[in-house]
Amino acid sequence: MTADAQGNDLTAVKNVVTSKIIIAPYAAGKQLTASQIASTVADPETSLKSVFGTDQSAVGLITSDGAPQDARDADDATEFHQPGYQMNADPTLTLAFTVAEDNATTRLLTIGKPDTTGVYHVKDIIQDTKWFAYQETVYKSGVTRRRLGVIKITGNEPAQDTRGEVSGLALTATWQIDSAVDSGNSRYLQSYYTAPKD
Repeated sequence: MTADAQGNDLTAVKNVVTSKIIIAPYAAGKQLTASQIASTVADPETSLKSVFGTDQSAVGLITSDGAPQDARDADDATEFHQPGYQMNADPTLTLAFTVAEDNATTRLLTIGKPDTTGVYHVKDIIQDTKWFAYQETVYKSGVTRRRLGVIKITGNEPAQDTRGEVSGLALTATWQIDSAVDSGNSRYLQSYYTAPKD
């Protein structure tokens, strides 16, 4: 469908069907490039295996009320004496989401690795570790938005353990400026893939 007489197009609405977040341990020397998630790549997860390796894993189910949410934070812009001139401060771009699963991946992001007996020695509920991350959001229009970058978990707010209810972890991931991503020029790479129509 194309835009109507008023310039509106219902097929262009961001009506979310589903999303997923895949992480892998950060490895120095590996590069995340635009070609890995280009709009011509039908299956980026396959092309990313060369970077993510066999350690890639999804964070799993995400709660419906904790779906991925973007945010931007920055100091006030610098204003100059001459009117009309200002310079934006460097932003912090974050992705907040609430994981519902208690799995090896979510534990790795929050409480770390267990010892050889399976016991976690917890000093904090977030780890000072960088991760390669691939985020995908599928829209009803058939468009998939892809993001690729390096994240650090910078927030973790566990929900109350209420009987009979899902007890999620509200995580905040901060996109990092890193030499592995676009040679340090971008916080993350983003592309849009349109699935071919049958």
